[in-house]
Formats: sequence, C-alpha cells, structure tokens
Amino acid sequence: MLSNYIIKKFIPESKKDDRQRYGYLGGIVGILVNILLFAVKFIIGTILNSVAITADAFNNLSDTGSSIVTIIGFKIADKPADKDHPFGHGRGEYIAGLVVSFMVLFVGLQFVKDSIGRILHPVRLTFELTSFLVLILSIGVKFWLGSFYKNLNSHISSNTLNATSLDSFSDVIITSTVALSLLLSKYISLPIDGYMGLVVSLFILFAGYNLTKDTISPLLGEAPEPELVNSIIEELLSYKGVIGTHDLIIHSYGANKYMASIHAEIPSNIPVMEAHEIIDKAENEISKKLNILLVIHMDPVNVDNQMINEIKNEISNILKEFPDVLSMHDFRIIGDGDYRNLLFDIVVSQNVKKGDEEKLLNSIREKILQSHTNYNIKIHIDRNYNP
Repeated sequence: MLSNYIIKKFIPESKKDDRQRYGYLGGIVGILVNILLFAVKFIIGTILNSVAITADAFNNLSDTGSSIVTIIGFKIADKPADKDHPFGHGRGEYIAGLVVSFMVLFVGLQFVKDSIGRILHPVRLTFELTSFLVLILSIGVKFWLGSFYKNLNSHISSNTLNATSLDSFSDVIITSTVALSLLLSKYISLPIDGYMGLVVSLFILFAGYNLTKDTISPLLGEAPEPELVNSIIEELLSYKGVIGTHDLIIHSYGANKYMASIHAEIPSNIPVMEAHEIIDKAENEISKKLNILLVIHMDPVNVDNQMINEIKNEISNILKEFPDVLSMHDFRIIGDGDYRNLLFDIVVSQNVKKGDEEKLLNSIREKILQSHTNYNIKIHIDRNYNP
C-alpha cells in the first residue's frame, strides 16, 4: 500500500512516536499532490479551453492552504516551553485543526451558494470525455490523499490531520457530484446538478460543524480520558500510606501533554518527613511512568480517634440522602468542649448550579444538626472535574 510505504520511508521506527514528523509528512504530501493536480488540470484546461477544468485547477491550488496550515500548526506545537508559555505550545496543533475545519465549512457554504445559483439559473451540461476523465482522476487522487491523512491520524490521533482528511473527502464528494451530473447529462436534459450539489453541500456543512465542535472542545478545556484518570488514582493508591485521593484536576496543554494535581490522604500518625518522602516519590515515579507533570498535595487524616470516625460514618450516611453529593473528604473536628467546629468537603455533580449550592448546604446542615446540635458545621463544595 502506497500510504504505508511513504510512512515507513520517511518515518523510521526510531521516530514512530514523533508527532511532528507525521504532521510535516502530511502537510508536505498534501502540498505536492495538490500542486500536481493543479498543474495537470491547468494544462488540460488551457488546451481544451475549458473554464470548468481551469477553475477546478485553482481550487486544488487553494487546497494547499490546509496543508500549509497543518505544517504551521505542528511547527508551533513543536516549539519548546518559554517564559511566556511555561507548558509549551502543544495547543497550536488544536488551533491548526480549527482553522482547517473552518476551511471545510467555507467549502460547504461556497458549494451551497453555487448549487442555489445552478437551481435558480440552470445550465445545460455537455458531456466531454476528456473533462470526465480528468474529474475521475481528481476523485481517485483526492480519495487517496484523504485515506493517507486518515492513515497518519491512526498513528497519532490528531484533530488537525482528521480535519485535513475530511477536507480531502469533501473534495471527493463535490467532484463526484460534478462527474455524476456530467455523466447523467448524456441521458437526461433536467439540470439536476444544482439539487445534487445542495444535498451534498448540506452534508459537508454538517460534517464541518461536528469537526469544528470536536476541535474547539480541547481548546475550551474538555474532560480528560477516563483511562488517564483511573491510572493516576490507581498508581497513587498503590503507595504504602496513601489511604485515599480526591480533587484530581487534569489540564491538557496539547496532545499527550498533561499537568495534573491531586490530594493524597495520609494517616496523621505517620511522621511528617516520612509522609513527605511517600508523596515526593509518588510524584516523581507516576509523572515518569504516565508521562505527565503531577503535583500531589498531602492531606493528613485522623484514623485513630473512635469518636471522629463514628461521627464521620454518621455524616456519610446522611449524605446518602442527597443524590447530587458524590463523595466527602477532608473530614475533621476542631476545638474542645461542648461547642466545636465540624468541617468537611463534598464533591457535587454538575446538576448542582452555582445558585443552588447554598440551598443544598443549608439542607445538609439542618439534617446534621438534628443529631449534632453542639457543632458549628462548615462545608466546602468541590466540583467533579473528571468523567
């Protein structure tokens, strides 16, 4: 298969994990293919004096824009961290994908305009074998190019390559519509190309919309993959002395570039220096193993006080009456005598809006005070940032 041959030829086994090489290869091949199509169509269009083929030639020339954007996007993403961007420039790849997805939308809108124009002002098509063969050639080459991008994308899962693949397949659909209309013109006189084009353009717009939405999502800050969330928690809990975790927050700064923070619960009877060694070791080893930057905050937990544990269990049972409360952590009782502070954090679901938080807290306090009237109850709400 030609795609696999090109990939193996230009990306050696030792560089198979280098995202930039795949991006550069996709951009360069796209530029070369589109320039080649432009040259062939322009020469044939000039010889035959065909406005349609010449116009399609310049359309291929404009398609080099998405390939150039792809190269620029991967080039920006490859830049190392600096003073202004301490976590690197990995999101540049997302921006490139967004630009290409806008190009797909533009193609769809332009095709809507052209199709409506053909419906309002029908033009009788005349079948020409040479023009038809040129269109078939263009369809085949563009289909291969779209498949080549998908092949590259299967190695690195890139929104940018996914967008350029859709851009090529959009050209395949559009050119196929033109070729089919040209072929049908031999047998029917109805100007159906405008109606066919309108249906196809709506399909392209829908695909472009979904592509844009998928590309914007990581820029806005989407939820991390559950596999990564579970891996961080499982790895941390495997360390001796870590009895629980909470408040895991993961930020993505580009493909496979993650910064995460998490709270680790440590028994309060463990000496501080020993607890610090546990946390420090976990930070370094998990960061290296999962290829992330992990910061761990230590939370001491009182596990020896029977009274505190009993009250904690009572509170846990009370919280089960509130479906939007997902979990509780940082439970502690501060003070002496008959009147003490009871403090804990709760994690709530996304169903709880900001304006409803105080109402939920008051309901929980009222329920607790029915059996624990001598406590000043302080509850802090945390959000669940993971799927």
